[in-house]
Amino acid sequence: MKRDSGVETSYGRYAPVRERGGVHLAETALYWIVLVARQRRTELARDLAALGMYSGQEQVLLQQWDERGFTQAELVERVQAAPATVTRMLQRMERAGFLRRQRHPGQRGSRVYLTERGWEARSTVEDLWLRAEERLVANLSGSEYAALRALLMKMGD
Repeated sequence: MKRDSGVETSYGRYAPVRERGGVHLAETALYWIVLVARQRRTELARDLAALGMYSGQEQVLLQQWDERGFTQAELVERVQAAPATVTRMLQRMERAGFLRRQRHPGQRGSRVYLTERGWEARSTVEDLWLRAEERLVANLSGSEYAALRALLMKMGD
């Protein structure tokens, strides 16, 4: 079933028409999600670099830390990254003084804890994250923002 310049897909969603030059990607939701995410991610990465951090490390800092710390496996699950990626991330963050790892007798592996520098950076990163969020949704009304969050969470399920 053809609609405007697009077609209805077999799963009932509107999709752009494939023409000789290929699909018009700018007509897809994924294109805009990726574009906006990349723009905001680039801005955030620049701000993080000023703190001596790499993009992605804020995901570790922004977890709900307490005196128990985390195992590396817990962080892998929480930040939704590959174990090898988290290993490299933690090594860099440890070398930069944001966290420390500690082995506990009778336990496999070690636990990860924020250092004083990590706690200070966490506070700054929270502010950076919230400012990035404000820039992201600056042109949205409150109800549009709520709808966007609900839709993104639904898409993430």
